[in-house]
Amino acid sequence: MHDLINYLNSPHLVAAFQNIFGIEPIFETKSKSVDEPALKIKKRSPLKKSQNDDKNDEKCQKNHKRTFSNPKKLVNITDHNHLIANTLIHNRFWYYFFHLGAAMGNEIFYCLFFPFWFWNVDGAIARKVAFMWGIFMYVGQATKDILCMPRPASPPVVKLEERYLAEYGFPSTHAMVSAGLPISVLVLSYSRYNIDLHISIGIVVAFCSWVSCSRLYLGMHSILDVVAGVLYSILVLMVMIPILEPIDHFILEFNYSPLIVFTVGYLLCHFYPSVRQWSTARGDTVIIIGSVIGFSIGSYLNNKLGLLHKPDEPPLYDIHFPNAFGYFLGVLRTILGLLLVLCTRQLFKNFLLKFLCFICKLDHKNPDSKKQKKIELPYYYLTYFALGVNIAFTFPFLFRLLGIERDYSFTEL
Repeated sequence: MHDLINYLNSPHLVAAFQNIFGIEPIFETKSKSVDEPALKIKKRSPLKKSQNDDKNDEKCQKNHKRTFSNPKKLVNITDHNHLIANTLIHNRFWYYFFHLGAAMGNEIFYCLFFPFWFWNVDGAIARKVAFMWGIFMYVGQATKDILCMPRPASPPVVKLEERYLAEYGFPSTHAMVSAGLPISVLVLSYSRYNIDLHISIGIVVAFCSWVSCSRLYLGMHSILDVVAGVLYSILVLMVMIPILEPIDHFILEFNYSPLIVFTVGYLLCHFYPSVRQWSTARGDTVIIIGSVIGFSIGSYLNNKLGLLHKPDEPPLYDIHFPNAFGYFLGVLRTILGLLLVLCTRQLFKNFLLKFLCFICKLDHKNPDSKKQKKIELPYYYLTYFALGVNIAFTFPFLFRLLGIERDYSFTEL
């Protein structure tokens, strides 16, 4: 077992995976001038490069930015300060395909996925899946910062994503969410709607494989990290799914649940494992927990105001697709709602940052101020709590006032 773990954790497997999909690195010492061409490339295109392309390549190499020559050139950082990696991307399709897959586990995906489900699909499933999302991410991120297992070594791996470099690698939270989120949607939808199980399982496997392989392609995780992330999410699902319905009922029905839920969420963030050096892990976790608490309290408000009703018939329900006008209203809700989300986010972030820095006597213009726990925790928690409440409660209520709400939007108990 120990040999198997070491094998799966080998960075050479990741480097081999990258090579299969067209990533060609050459690691050089910094004593060589980066301004000189890193590789002599036999052009695959008969077209000659223009002077503008040459200037762009030189500027790219100097500033560690990407260029779009053929093949694509990248200059990447490594784990060794005396090395640089001049990287060629021979297959642009896989480059963009896997970058898009990685984005399925980032903030931009969640900012689109959950509002879309609340406003256009099914709020009952959305709030339960969001709760599971919070569990996956908190458990996964906390485990990372407790075990402190590094990401794959570079060299031989080329790391193509800079945002998460300061975080630890085991387990992969992208892999956790890529497995846990669609499985949660599948389990909850299957108990509520008539859906094709085989097609649904195929979609789950394809999505999980896409996102997980993207982490290998980008050099951010070993195979062990990814496999552990998938298995970890399944373990969490086995524990949480049986008690998910009682938790949801408690949040919606108990009079003091908002106070309890808000307090528990904040305490979870406050007692998040201490990190040896600052990374995005704690901030991302606070963002997710704040959003989930907002969804929960927004749903509680809908229920207490009598806006949630049980359907006339028990499940299972047939899926009815809207007509052309229904699709138009869905697009209108989505665009209007996302614009309001952006405005809310910007308003709260600007106000809270200045207010908290004023209270703590810090300079709000200093980027390091946001990295301090006394600023970072309430700054992200309150901002995304407000977004969660608006997405689950305020904006659907506004849609109802405007007469553009979706069918059955408040039959979600």
